[in-house]
Amino acid sequence: MGTIRTGARPASLTMWGGWGCVAIGVGHSALVAAMTWRHWAGWMAGELHWGLGSPELPHSKLAFWAMPGSFAVPLILLGLMAVGRAREGRALPAYVGWVLLAWAVFGAYVLFPTFGFFLVLVPVALFLLDGCRAAAVPR
Repeated sequence: MGTIRTGARPASLTMWGGWGCVAIGVGHSALVAAMTWRHWAGWMAGELHWGLGSPELPHSKLAFWAMPGSFAVPLILLGLMAVGRAREGRALPAYVGWVLLAWAVFGAYVLFPTFGFFLVLVPVALFLLDGCRAAAVPR
Protein backbone atom coordinates (compact mmCIF):
# COMPACT_ATOMS: atom_id res chain seq x y z
CA MET A 1 0.00 0.00 0.00
CA GLY A 2 1.74 3.21 1.11
CA THR A 3 5.48 3.18 1.17
CA ILE A 4 7.10 3.66 4.57
CA ARG A 5 10.23 5.70 4.39
CA THR A 6 13.30 5.09 6.43
CA GLY A 7 14.55 7.99 8.52
CA ALA A 8 12.57 10.79 10.13
CA ARG A 9 11.95 12.84 7.00
CA PRO A 10 8.19 13.28 6.49
CA ALA A 11 6.55 12.88 3.10
CA SER A 12 6.50 16.63 2.54
CA LEU A 13 4.79 16.64 -0.85
CA THR A 14 2.03 14.44 0.56
CA MET A 15 1.71 16.85 3.49
CA TRP A 16 1.40 19.86 1.18
CA GLY A 17 -1.05 17.98 -1.03
CA GLY A 18 -3.10 17.05 2.02
CA TRP A 19 -3.27 20.62 3.27
CA GLY A 20 -4.17 21.66 -0.28
CA CYS A 21 -7.13 19.26 -0.25
CA VAL A 22 -8.23 20.61 3.13
CA ALA A 23 -7.99 24.20 1.87
CA ILE A 24 -9.96 23.42 -1.30
CA GLY A 25 -12.67 21.59 0.67
CA VAL A 26 -12.98 24.32 3.30
CA GLY A 27 -12.91 27.07 0.65
CA HIS A 28 -15.59 25.32 -1.38
CA SER A 29 -17.75 24.86 1.71
CA ALA A 30 -17.41 28.47 2.79
CA LEU A 31 -18.12 29.85 -0.68
CA VAL A 32 -21.10 27.63 -1.41
CA ALA A 33 -22.52 27.90 2.13
CA ALA A 34 -22.72 31.65 1.61
CA MET A 35 -24.74 31.05 -1.57
CA THR A 36 -27.02 28.34 -0.15
CA TRP A 37 -27.78 29.66 3.33
CA ARG A 38 -31.44 30.31 2.53
CA HIS A 39 -32.06 26.59 1.91
CA TRP A 40 -30.72 25.29 5.22
CA ALA A 41 -33.96 25.88 7.21
CA GLY A 42 -35.93 23.86 4.65
CA TRP A 43 -33.38 21.05 4.64
CA MET A 44 -33.48 20.82 8.41
CA ALA A 45 -37.29 20.81 8.30
CA GLY A 46 -37.21 17.77 5.99
CA GLU A 47 -37.91 19.58 2.73
CA LEU A 48 -35.96 17.01 0.74
CA HIS A 49 -37.48 13.93 2.41
CA TRP A 50 -39.26 11.78 -0.16
CA GLY A 51 -39.13 14.55 -2.80
CA LEU A 52 -41.79 16.61 -1.02
CA GLY A 53 -41.50 20.32 -0.46
CA SER A 54 -41.92 23.77 -1.83
CA PRO A 55 -42.21 24.75 -5.50
CA GLU A 56 -38.58 25.84 -5.21
CA LEU A 57 -37.52 22.24 -4.57
CA PRO A 58 -35.37 21.77 -7.71
CA HIS A 59 -33.22 24.74 -6.65
CA SER A 60 -33.06 23.37 -3.12
CA LYS A 61 -31.88 19.97 -4.39
CA LEU A 62 -29.21 21.56 -6.56
CA ALA A 63 -28.07 23.70 -3.65
CA PHE A 64 -27.86 20.61 -1.43
CA TRP A 65 -25.64 18.77 -3.91
CA ALA A 66 -23.47 21.87 -4.29
CA MET A 67 -22.77 22.16 -0.58
CA PRO A 68 -23.40 19.51 2.09
CA GLY A 69 -23.84 16.74 -0.49
CA SER A 70 -20.74 17.73 -2.43
CA PHE A 71 -17.31 16.12 -2.33
CA ALA A 72 -15.99 18.91 -0.06
CA VAL A 73 -16.22 16.96 3.21
CA PRO A 74 -14.64 13.77 1.80
CA LEU A 75 -11.92 15.95 0.22
CA ILE A 76 -11.20 17.49 3.64
CA LEU A 77 -11.04 14.00 5.17
CA LEU A 78 -8.73 12.78 2.40
CA GLY A 79 -6.49 15.78 3.00
CA LEU A 80 -6.33 15.13 6.74
CA MET A 81 -5.56 11.45 6.09
CA ALA A 82 -2.74 12.48 3.74
CA VAL A 83 -1.32 14.85 6.37
CA GLY A 84 -1.43 12.06 8.95
CA ARG A 85 0.34 9.62 6.64
CA ALA A 86 2.93 12.26 5.77
CA ARG A 87 3.66 12.79 9.46
CA GLU A 88 4.33 9.05 9.68
CA GLY A 89 6.74 9.42 6.74
CA ARG A 90 4.39 7.58 4.37
CA ALA A 91 3.09 8.58 0.97
CA LEU A 92 -0.45 7.82 -0.17
CA PRO A 93 -0.98 4.76 -2.36
CA ALA A 94 -0.65 5.68 -6.04
CA TYR A 95 -4.26 4.77 -6.79
CA VAL A 96 -5.46 7.67 -4.60
CA GLY A 97 -3.67 10.16 -6.82
CA TRP A 98 -4.82 8.49 -10.04
CA VAL A 99 -8.48 8.28 -9.01
CA LEU A 100 -8.44 11.87 -7.75
CA LEU A 101 -6.84 12.89 -11.07
CA ALA A 102 -9.58 11.16 -13.08
CA TRP A 103 -12.29 12.82 -10.94
CA ALA A 104 -10.70 16.27 -11.28
CA VAL A 105 -10.20 15.99 -15.05
CA PHE A 106 -13.78 14.79 -15.55
CA GLY A 107 -15.16 17.59 -13.36
CA ALA A 108 -13.00 20.19 -15.06
CA TYR A 109 -14.15 19.00 -18.49
CA VAL A 110 -17.84 18.98 -17.55
CA LEU A 111 -17.77 22.37 -15.84
CA PHE A 112 -15.22 24.11 -18.07
CA PRO A 113 -14.22 26.99 -17.74
CA THR A 114 -14.86 27.12 -13.97
CA PHE A 115 -11.63 26.65 -12.09
CA GLY A 116 -12.57 24.63 -8.98
CA PHE A 117 -11.64 21.22 -10.31
CA PHE A 118 -8.42 22.58 -11.78
CA LEU A 119 -7.32 23.45 -8.22
CA VAL A 120 -7.45 19.75 -7.31
CA LEU A 121 -4.74 19.06 -9.90
CA VAL A 122 -2.17 20.65 -7.58
CA PRO A 123 -2.62 18.18 -4.68
CA VAL A 124 -2.93 15.36 -7.22
CA ALA A 125 0.45 16.24 -8.70
CA LEU A 126 2.00 16.43 -5.22
CA PHE A 127 0.53 13.04 -4.21
CA LEU A 128 1.73 11.38 -7.41
CA LEU A 129 5.20 12.94 -7.26
CA ASP A 130 5.68 11.94 -3.64
CA GLY A 131 4.36 8.44 -4.37
CA CYS A 132 6.85 8.02 -7.23
CA ARG A 133 9.64 9.39 -5.10
CA ALA A 134 8.74 7.06 -2.23
CA ALA A 135 8.57 4.06 -4.58
CA ALA A 136 12.08 4.84 -5.82
CA VAL A 137 13.51 4.66 -2.28
CA PRO A 138 14.70 1.13 -1.45
CA ARG A 139 12.97 -0.44 1.57
